[in-house]
Amino acid sequence: MAPMTAPIPAEELDEPKRIKISSKRQITIPATTYEKYGFAEYAYLEETEEGLFISPLNLASEDEELTEQLLRYLIDKGYEGEGLIARYKEIKPMFFSIHKAVKRSEEDIAAGRVRPAKEVQEELRMQYGL
Repeated sequence: MAPMTAPIPAEELDEPKRIKISSKRQITIPATTYEKYGFAEYAYLEETEEGLFISPLNLASEDEELTEQLLRYLIDKGYEGEGLIARYKEIKPMFFSIHKAVKRSEEDIAAGRVRPAKEVQEELRMQYGL
């Protein structure tokens, strides 16, 4: 499910609006609603029992930053043209996978779910008199 912002109190909700669907099946979100909810380039759409649910979907620019970082690295290593594209396609999955694993690890450490290895080693030494 899409990340949600804090709920808006009922008294601050706008009245329902009628919007037009273009011949290309596009809708226009009224400017006040667009700004109020923080819409950007993408929206999340979900079918529910009551109809359609639409909310802002702010894709992290982190993927773009990682892509740029990886491309700069490859260019620095001398890749260009088709060779650059081929090498990028080859190592992109590994690069993004490693980045996600590191990010999860950092989140686990911050949340106290894991501790640094040196800390665990010291605790074991103290516990077992090593």
